[in-house]
Parts: sequence; structure tokens; C-alpha cells
Amino acid sequence: MFAKGYTNIRAMIETQYGILSQMIMDIAYRYQTQLKETEEENDRFAQENSDRDYDVYHSILNSLSDVEERSYCLMTESRKILFCAISSYYETMLNEIVLYYKIANNATQPSQILDSILKAYKIKYGEEITCREENVVYANSIYRLLCNLYMHGSLSKEKDRCTLFNYAGITKGLKTFGIDTIVITDNDFLFKALDCFKSILVCIDDAFMKQLSEEQKQLMRAKDIIREAINNYPPEMPGLEDEYPPFCSIRIHRLLCEAESLLLYVAKQGNAEAQMLLADLYISAFETPQKKKGFFWLKKAVAQNYLPAIQMLREVNH
Repeated sequence: MFAKGYTNIRAMIETQYGILSQMIMDIAYRYQTQLKETEEENDRFAQENSDRDYDVYHSILNSLSDVEERSYCLMTESRKILFCAISSYYETMLNEIVLYYKIANNATQPSQILDSILKAYKIKYGEEITCREENVVYANSIYRLLCNLYMHGSLSKEKDRCTLFNYAGITKGLKTFGIDTIVITDNDFLFKALDCFKSILVCIDDAFMKQLSEEQKQLMRAKDIIREAINNYPPEMPGLEDEYPPFCSIRIHRLLCEAESLLLYVAKQGNAEAQMLLADLYISAFETPQKKKGFFWLKKAVAQNYLPAIQMLREVNH
């Protein structure tokens, strides 16, 4: 059960993380179970065919050691495939974030997609997303290179190969063979990579959600102010208390100006509801209508297929 208030993106991040975590644990369980079954089967076979001769018994066991070797190879290949799946999870979620938060992006590499997201956030909100630097370095360098090695069999740049193999040589959970093979020997390494990627994704989503939460607060405050203006200066015709008044007092005008300021901030972030409400202020609320501004923001909301704005545009055009 996901925590109340999760975005669709955060739910996807958590769901895929849970699936991959379970797969990592399953690899260890299946390997140990299969290995134990193989050892027990080999032991029974050796006992049944050795006629209680100790030397013959061990000779038969040694001849069956290739079964254990095949099991080990299957384990290492499974870890390799799962690491690539973890890297794919990271790239897929970055692309989902781009779509969900409507970020302009032409990049294809995960590191470049991440840069696009961070730059878009800074431009839009004037702040930076501060992901843990160590995680970003691992994601953009070490894990990217290891995934490329597993997917393509080699690295095209000698500098990249040296970077990766130097890291693997001193890192628990990795083992190098020759100049072109790196084996994941510990499931903890997979968990470390998965947690690294998730940390970056959650950091990004939290930053956007914080801003969206602030936008919603601004939007609700603007609605309250508009409601206060309407309630304190109702129209002369009974039954139309939910409409803007035909003329304003100084106090009401100040309230509407305050609402305008709040809505402008949120509308500029691309919020369709705020854009439509701002349009309504300009067209209907102020004593002197500002229809040019009103239609500008109304069309912005319509462009996002916001149904109330589409309906409003139809009504004001008639």
C-alpha cells in the first residue's frame, strides 16, 4: 500500500523498486536452493555408486563438480542481467519524469536526461535540485560504464575501461578477470546500485512535489480571496451571489489585485486552473476589464486541454 499523496511518478518509482528488490533476493534464494539440491543429489549418486569406497566416492564427486560450476555461471549471468534491468529502471523513470512534468528534452543518455531535468527545474523555479553528489557520480560514471560493458561486451574508450576496472578492483561485490571481464559476486552491490538510482529519482520528484504543493497553496489562497471579495460585495440582483460584482469598492479591488498576484505566479508555472481563473479575473472581475490579458491566459489553459477553460472560451465567444 502506497503512502497517501504519492504522485503517479512516485508510485511507479516505488513499485519498480520493490519488484527489482524482490528479484535480487530471489536470485540468492534460488541459487542457494539449487546448489543445495545439486550437492545432495551428487552426494546420493556418489554414495550409491562408490560401494562405500572412500576414494571412489570422492572421485565421483570430483567428476560432478562441473554441475556446481554451471550453477555458479548461471548465478553470475543472472546478476549481470539484473544489473542491466536496474539501469534500465533508472533511465525509464527519468523519461517518465520528463513526460509527467512536461520538461523539454531531446537527450537519450541518462546523464543527459538528468541534466535536462535539473536545468529545467532551475529555470522554472530559480532553485537547484540538490541530489547527493556521490549518487550522481556513480549513476553517470561507474554504473553507466558497467552497464555498457555488460550490454556491448567492451568499452570503446580506453579511459573508460581503466576507470571502471580500477573501481572494480577495489570494490566489494565486484571481481575482475583479465582485461575485459567484471563479475558481480555479491547481491549487496546490486542493492547499492538500485538504492543509488532510486535516491536520485526520489530527490527529483520530492523537489517538484514541493513546488507543486506551494503552487496549490497559492492557488487555494487566491480562491479564498476571490470568494471573500464576492461575499463582501454581492451583486445587486439576488440569487447571483456567486458571480463577480458589477462594480468594485477600493477594498474589493485590493483583494482582486492580491488574487491576481497569486494567480500570476502559479499560472506562469503552467497550472491550467490558475490560468483560467486569472483569465476570469481579467475578463469579468475588475471594474475595467482587461480582455486582452484575459484571453491570453485563457488560451494558455485551453492549449492544455483543460475542459473548464474550453467551456469558458465557448461561453465568452458567444
